Amino acid sequence: MKTFYRYFLDSPKTLTLFVLTLLAFAFNYWVSSTLTASYIESKFPVPYHVAQLSFSAEKLKGWYSELQQMGTFDVYLLTQHIDSLFILSVLLLHCFALVLISRLFAVNSRGRKILVVCALISAIAPISDQLENLVSYVMLANPTNFADALAYVYSSFAATKFAFFVFAYIVAPLGLIAGLISRLINRYQQATATKQAAVL
Repeated sequence: MKTFYRYFLDSPKTLTLFVLTLLAFAFNYWVSSTLTASYIESKFPVPYHVAQLSFSAEKLKGWYSELQQMGTFDVYLLTQHIDSLFILSVLLLHCFALVLISRLFAVNSRGRKILVVCALISAIAPISDQLENLVSYVMLANPTNFADALAYVYSSFAATKFAFFVFAYIVAPLGLIAGLISRLINRYQQATATKQAAVL
């Protein structure tokens, strides 16, 4: 963790970060669209967040049973595979975007250090999402007779994921606003110092 922290304080270059963020956004947009289309095609009975936060083995088994009856269980399994790509895209986008925002702050400033730490913390969301996926694969291997405790583990990872999604979506705009204000203040101070030096 410390290695990543030290690296992202100054690297990669800001222009490179900008390009990487745009590429990550494009990748995320494509995968998100593909994932949504696959989920709709699977005809899962409820929205994904309802299933993921159900904390109910009975409900999950019932929904999986409906997929089997409709003959779309394999489509849903494919959706889980696509979700892993989505998770990767989120990891890249959150990390690159927050590190890019950190560059609005001066080198070695508290603001830059805080945003880099937030970028690393935001990785908890996709990590939790992938752990949730791994648990779902265990359940899907025996969709109507898996251990009930797995539902609680599955939903716990999902709840953690959503909590850190919210964290990232709050930090990004706040960091952007604070960074822009910090940059304006620095430029004003530099301009004032230049004028005072010229007078002297």
